Amino acid sequence: MKKILTSIFIFIISSFIFAEAIFKLNPVEDGILFGGGVLLSGSDLILDNALEINRQKYEGETYDKNDVNSLDRFFMHQYSKSRDTAADCTLVASMAAPLVLLATDKDTWFTNAVMYAETMLIANGIKELTKLAVTRIRPYMYYDPSTHPEDDVKEGDFANSFPSGHSTMAFAGATFASYTFCKYFPNSPWKVPVIAGSYGLALTTAILRMSSGNHFFTDVVTGAAIGTGAGFLVPWLHKVNSQNDDVKLSVMPTGFYLTFYF
Repeated sequence: MKKILTSIFIFIISSFIFAEAIFKLNPVEDGILFGGGVLLSGSDLILDNALEINRQKYEGETYDKNDVNSLDRFFMHQYSKSRDTAADCTLVASMAAPLVLLATDKDTWFTNAVMYAETMLIANGIKELTKLAVTRIRPYMYYDPSTHPEDDVKEGDFANSFPSGHSTMAFAGATFASYTFCKYFPNSPWKVPVIAGSYGLALTTAILRMSSGNHFFTDVVTGAAIGTGAGFLVPWLHKVNSQNDDVKLSVMPTGFYLTFYF
């Protein structure tokens, strides 16, 4: 038994020791990505906080659930403070998922940090600007006004349902962590736990955002798509000797499909 446990331990440790640095920063490319992320997120700060673009005011309207499409109506809930708080906690955990990359060589830490910063800035900017462009009342507004979160209603956040910001950032962290970890450690026995754990937290965040009454189903799906796209695309663009082995385009009678490989 000791020999078996020792062999497993050596295998796990060696999978980290021989991690290959396969991502590289580029001044021009990173200038565009980082600058673009800052521009996106910065534009939201100016438009939302300074200019108060599309800032809605609640006038005591009564919203009818029948005005909501059947799919989103099925997943609607009234506001829950406890689930709202729980979603904040799982979001933090999801965004911390890339900490698994501390298992890589110290020489890669700065590269990973820059890529992750770009991922978060771009994902945040896209979802925030979309919120400004789209007015959508949150699910909890279709229930008894006494259950509404007063501060959010007063600040106008009640009309910023689309897309789900928590889902966006959670899936960005999960995808970034899963993709980069699998590239650094393609033979590690921890690949499945890292992927399952990262996406498990992201999915839990999305579910809590719906069950807390903050978002519709289509809000979290859109947010997940934005986050997943940013979490995959940024590190993929930094791959050394980048090949198209991560993405496969399939042409089927019903349309085009993209398959991503971790």
